[in-house]
Amino acid sequence: MPIVTHLHGGHNAEESDGYPEAWYLPAAADIPVHYAEVGSFYQEFKDKFETRYATSWSKGSAVFQYANRDRASTFWFHDHALGITRLNVYAGLAGFYLMRGGPADLAEGMLPGPAPKLGDRPGKRYYEVPVVIQDRSFNTDGSLFFPASRAFFDGFTGPYIPDSDISPIANPEFFGNTMVANGRTWPVLPVEPRRYRFRFLNGCNVRFLILKIVTDPLAPRPAPSALPFWQVGSEGGFLPAPVRLDQMLTAPAERADVIVDFTSVAVGTELYLINEGPDTAFGGGVAGKDFQPADPGTTGQVMKFVVQPLTTPDATIPPEHLRLPPFEPLGAASRIRRVSLNEKASAVLPGIGPRTVLLGTLGPKGNPVPMGWGDPITENPAVGATEIWEIHNTTGDAHPIHIHEVQFQVVERQAAGQKAAPPEPWESGFKDTAVAYPHAVTRVKAKFDQAGRYVWHCHMLDHEDNEMMRPYRVSSPESASP
Repeated sequence: MPIVTHLHGGHNAEESDGYPEAWYLPAAADIPVHYAEVGSFYQEFKDKFETRYATSWSKGSAVFQYANRDRASTFWFHDHALGITRLNVYAGLAGFYLMRGGPADLAEGMLPGPAPKLGDRPGKRYYEVPVVIQDRSFNTDGSLFFPASRAFFDGFTGPYIPDSDISPIANPEFFGNTMVANGRTWPVLPVEPRRYRFRFLNGCNVRFLILKIVTDPLAPRPAPSALPFWQVGSEGGFLPAPVRLDQMLTAPAERADVIVDFTSVAVGTELYLINEGPDTAFGGGVAGKDFQPADPGTTGQVMKFVVQPLTTPDATIPPEHLRLPPFEPLGAASRIRRVSLNEKASAVLPGIGPRTVLLGTLGPKGNPVPMGWGDPITENPAVGATEIWEIHNTTGDAHPIHIHEVQFQVVERQAAGQKAAPPEPWESGFKDTAVAYPHAVTRVKAKFDQAGRYVWHCHMLDHEDNEMMRPYRVSSPESASP
């Protein structure tokens, strides 16, 4: 299988970004002679890395360098090979990468800890717990199920390419029927009556999550909240101030650094982390009113907490009294760049769609100009430039948009015919992924301070692979023409 690793949230040179066409095969003896063993950008980035660091890449491998100059935050890494990211991530090629220390972190003891680390003794108690939430489906023998044909999505059995313009293997979206947390189906976590720090990651391929903590996992949706989340951080580190939430919306690839206070919960109590997001594509709105929530018996449940006796006193600071590290917002933007999110149905089979989803630009009259992965680069910021990207979503779905190698700020959102609205309180810090709602404009501000060739894309992986991803290039000022 081709792979190339992307560090999600990092700030690294282009040859260490995990460019989708810089993939490589393992150094195996059974690769057929007519197979390409590396992607079309592998050699270019290999040469650049060796020149920069005097370190060579051996056959069937790549060496990346992560500078770790970023704010303390919750990163993750996953495969990013062109066209098969959805398959490789679904198979398990993903993991946490937690940044600690520096001026944008808190002193030890202010937040719950410790977190798991290599070499820990068995049975050690953790009060900081990274949790990646994903949806999966399983065959009866326990192996992973992933649909082999588009027919699983809408029942369409052909004609496929070349007798039409519909691919047989591109599923517009696939939703698993089982929830897993850290790779386990519906796990149980013993907790004490104290504060816990959770690093939540939505690692689903396409599913949006709306998380709550409740006492009854089968209660009618929307269910009453039993405990709040106190969100203290997002993808780019700590927020300016803690945010209290009774429920937490996370899109694929978004992270939430939260504190949950079990202090007042009686020993023996069972609480449940549930999901009220839909079992279909998310378009915004309120569960139970604007869309049907996830099945309470399956995808509506994530994990269970069981409160056990306290073993040691909790000396951490209550989240509502936390003073988070100083937050320095980005400066004024020198340019506004307008881009578009687009969906195309079949051009030859009436009623069959979507065929593909695309990024693009806006034309002079505001009309969307969809573009594919192989079209010329249109986003070309100058090194050091701060830009606002206006993301015009012309589709009926919400899309989580990720821009590689920058941390941006959400400026505002504007639905058609309405006034612009500020970002949500939990979006007040730096982010690398933001939700672009249907038929609305989402504005984000980013500083592009590293030259190189990168990508931006929808992080619904089925969309990214078909083919909602575009390259962009950060260039020296003299070459940064529109």
